[in-house]
Amino acid sequence: MHLYNGWLPPPVAEETMRERQSFSSVLSSIKSSYDPHDPDSVFSTLKWISVLDIFIRAKSEVALEDVAALVELGLELFNASRNKLYAQVRWGNILVKVINQYRKKLHIIVQWRPLYDTLIHTHFTRSTGPEGWKLRQRHFEAVTSLVRSCRRFFPAGSALEIWTEFGSLMENPWHNSSFEGSGFVRLFLPTNTDNQDFCTDDWIKKSLDLWDSIPNCHFWNSQWADVIARVIKKYRFINWEYYLPTLFSRFLNMFEVPVANGGGSYPFSVDVPRNTRFLFSNKTIAPAKAIAKSIVYLLKPGSSAQEYFKKLVNLLEQYYHPSNGGRWTYSLERFLLYLVIAFQKRLQHEQLSGDNGRQAELFLGRSERTRFVSLLLKLIDRGQYSKDEHLSETVATVISILSYVEPSLVLPFLASRFYLALETMTATHQLKAAVMSIAYAGRSLFLTSLSTSVKGVDLDGAETDGFIDLLMISLSNALLGMDANDPPKTLATMQLIGSIFSNIATLGDDADDLPFMPVIRFSEWLDEFLCRLFSLLQHLEPSSVLNEGLHSSATSGTFLVEDGPYYYCMLEILLGRLSKSLYNQALKKIAKFVRTSVLPGAIAEVGLLCCACVHTNPEEAVDSLVEPILSSVISSLKGTPGTGFGGKGISGASVSAKVKPTLSPALETAIDYQLKILSIAISYGGPALLRYKDQFKEAIISAFDSPSWKVNGGGDHLLRSLLGSLILYYPLDQYKCIMHHPAAVALEEWISMKDYNHDKPLMAPKWHVANDDEVQFANELLILHLQSALDDLLRICRDKIHTDLGNEKEHLKVTLLRIDSSLQGVLSCLPDFSPSSRNGIVGDKNHTFLIAGATGSRVGSTDLRIKAAEIIHAACKYLLEKKSDDSILLILIIHIMDALGNYGSLEYDEWSNHRQAWKLESAAIIEPPTNFIVSCHAKGKKRPRWALIDKAYMHSTWRSSQSSYHLFRASGNFFPSDHAVLLMDDLLSLTLHSYETVRVLAGKSLLKMIKRWPSMISKCVLSLIENLRSSNAPENAVLGSCAVLSSQTVLKHLSMDPKSFSSFLLGILSRWTFNPPFPWHPFIWQWMQYL
Repeated sequence: MHLYNGWLPPPVAEETMRERQSFSSVLSSIKSSYDPHDPDSVFSTLKWISVLDIFIRAKSEVALEDVAALVELGLELFNASRNKLYAQVRWGNILVKVINQYRKKLHIIVQWRPLYDTLIHTHFTRSTGPEGWKLRQRHFEAVTSLVRSCRRFFPAGSALEIWTEFGSLMENPWHNSSFEGSGFVRLFLPTNTDNQDFCTDDWIKKSLDLWDSIPNCHFWNSQWADVIARVIKKYRFINWEYYLPTLFSRFLNMFEVPVANGGGSYPFSVDVPRNTRFLFSNKTIAPAKAIAKSIVYLLKPGSSAQEYFKKLVNLLEQYYHPSNGGRWTYSLERFLLYLVIAFQKRLQHEQLSGDNGRQAELFLGRSERTRFVSLLLKLIDRGQYSKDEHLSETVATVISILSYVEPSLVLPFLASRFYLALETMTATHQLKAAVMSIAYAGRSLFLTSLSTSVKGVDLDGAETDGFIDLLMISLSNALLGMDANDPPKTLATMQLIGSIFSNIATLGDDADDLPFMPVIRFSEWLDEFLCRLFSLLQHLEPSSVLNEGLHSSATSGTFLVEDGPYYYCMLEILLGRLSKSLYNQALKKIAKFVRTSVLPGAIAEVGLLCCACVHTNPEEAVDSLVEPILSSVISSLKGTPGTGFGGKGISGASVSAKVKPTLSPALETAIDYQLKILSIAISYGGPALLRYKDQFKEAIISAFDSPSWKVNGGGDHLLRSLLGSLILYYPLDQYKCIMHHPAAVALEEWISMKDYNHDKPLMAPKWHVANDDEVQFANELLILHLQSALDDLLRICRDKIHTDLGNEKEHLKVTLLRIDSSLQGVLSCLPDFSPSSRNGIVGDKNHTFLIAGATGSRVGSTDLRIKAAEIIHAACKYLLEKKSDDSILLILIIHIMDALGNYGSLEYDEWSNHRQAWKLESAAIIEPPTNFIVSCHAKGKKRPRWALIDKAYMHSTWRSSQSSYHLFRASGNFFPSDHAVLLMDDLLSLTLHSYETVRVLAGKSLLKMIKRWPSMISKCVLSLIENLRSSNAPENAVLGSCAVLSSQTVLKHLSMDPKSFSSFLLGILSRWTFNPPFPWHPFIWQWMQYL
């Protein structure tokens, strides 16, 4: 079982056991959908592809025989769909995913000829088919990707057949067919074990001669460099000594760097036909990955490859210098990175393979590793302070990786550069690069200094105490690096602090817990850190104007939040590792700061600071932080004028009031600030919040009762956050250390996903699962702010309780906001609509499960969602009749429809937004699988437990968004419930609204709904097409119709539905017969989208 699934919340983890049988059922359904005697039956299988995709992305534990059967069936369907490009694209892409995920476990045979015939038939012969260039391009990418995935399964003799087929095309190097031949060889030639007899010395000599036959050609170099690199890596028995001069001359020639006054490009380059360049992979820059792979796998004991590599490094070294940057910098940066990655992969393979006879003789020893790393340090030395941000970050990354391989060389180099940067504090880019390098190499510094392993690394006389001093100095100087006027240095500093404390098991009172600083001194450092942090927060300025309108975010938009996750991670790690006494010390200072400061420009930053405190110790922090803020909000709102719209009931005075009460700007800002930081702070409060349930109720009602829209928005944030904190699944004690490193007790042991053992329950996170009291409180809030608000909304629209239109608008705004807040807070914990079916019976329960997933404990009921849909439908009708010019009300009601109709989409949005932070995952929290410091080698990269828990949490969030999304899409017997259809009809009307903002939001929500329920697409298409056919349709109706019809969801459906397709074409063509006043560009764009 994958670690992400093993660490799911317990109720969800239990359900994953059903996924094996679920996958088998899906496979059986695909087989029954396909009739080999009916070529068109392949289209009936396409609806299952998205279902198969969720099993892959969910990392489900499925039977290997089912996977093999799926691959064989998929290849059969792919080959049977020769002239059906769309079907081949869909099946080709899913096969690539399946084969890549299970490539090491599958034992199948794939013939290369059918794939080649498909490629030739579709892309190398004249086609009169109706497919547009976009589909043909996707088809070529799908076929070539499938070939690359299947190459390892080509049978013995395939390499000879492929070379015989394409070798003749390259006999005349000046003919264009030679370029096609090289492209086909690169694409199809296998380098698996079954075909190793093909690669003889004669073939290698002939290949290198062919490579030399066309000089100064990017395309030619790219093809041959890739082929030779794969052969070098896979066939280690070949003796390359004789060919080294030729190979390294070629490698050097491919780096287009300036010599003397030259421009750095080929003076007389060879042109390649445009179609050939389009069809085959062609990089206009040096194929750095292939060159790096070749060099790394040419290294072996006694080989002269090191000497040739040294000469290459000596020639390229100068171009890494900051003063010699140019367009060649990117290829040099990639070359350095790929060199280290390939080197790491080779070492990992050799360490895990052990003594394997002849192969072991080719393994790299200590001397080979040392020589290779010393050469790389020349490039690193030049590029560390490059003005190119990518190169300087790559240098920090490779330093981190190499420090685990040869610490005796890398760590002293790192220390010397850091001290040099401290001496030149004015060069901030140098200090940033040096700090980032320390952050990335923090774990290797700790392991080298603190390891008690008998096989500890030989530092060749280097003092390990110096590395401890380096860490202490870097931590002390980190306090000076937090500067609101220097964002890059500040973020690098926070990354450094997070990196250091991610390694330490506990920041406690015991002297052994802090190996680099006395306890008393660390207590002083903690006080100074908080003082510096408070000063930083007080001087922050938002990078954009604060949004105070509809659905304003609780985040303030400063660089601490927008430019990466380092700020929040640093706080969580630091507070999570503190001992109880140090935590109380920090909590006391933070609570005082929060109580005495109002910082509207740093709402998110202060809120996240409070959130980290609550997440670490909810019981203590809720009393010290949350309760004072909550009391302050309640006392501030007492005595202020109220509207009666917050849930207390509507008084007669509020209904007929003519003068709108107001709050002073200062009071309004202070209350809004406190409500929003409170909403962020309680995100992980859980049962600790129950002690103050009455105060929370009062604060939320008072906020919604306020005449200030800004304060109403604060109440919105607080309500949705409180509901989520009570009922959602989220990890607890995420940042606590559970396992100590066996070779250094003061450090935490990091975890590799590939070494995960399900039998170690102590490793798994503890999850928040709502207890009965929390569920009861959540239901009370739903009754108060969802059910009651729905009743109020119905009274407003049906009974016309307001005589003043201004009061009616304000009451509608607040009421809709309360409904939206409730739905946003419970997410998919409120049960979905039940689908309808042709015969009125929902069907077999075995077909109502695909994958496990839930976002939290169930609250409310399906009846409550149905009631909401009915009342919102009535309200939408009322607004379109009476308030069609009020965009705020319409946008609010669209958000509510989206939450009601698109079950699970809110979780998907959360996962999608959080996923961006994963891309920023730095080498600071990655320990390479090969670690020569403690002689401990893993199957994969190691990460801190907290980082893996974060990934498992987001995996759980994604599962909850998908668990019911595909349930009824693949079956023609099920349709959306009547209440979901009502919401679709309302959204369809809103997509034609005169306001563009309303049209866009309604269109997005509608597309999500019809994508989940494809049976409704035809109805929407036919309705929208009428707006194109009618000469009297207003411009906004035409624009809205085009926006929906041009979406990928609709266009895919049109290719499968002849009736809708014919109506679509007639509708577009009819527009060309009309005269202005309508603009033509929507129709032209519509037509281009389809083509």
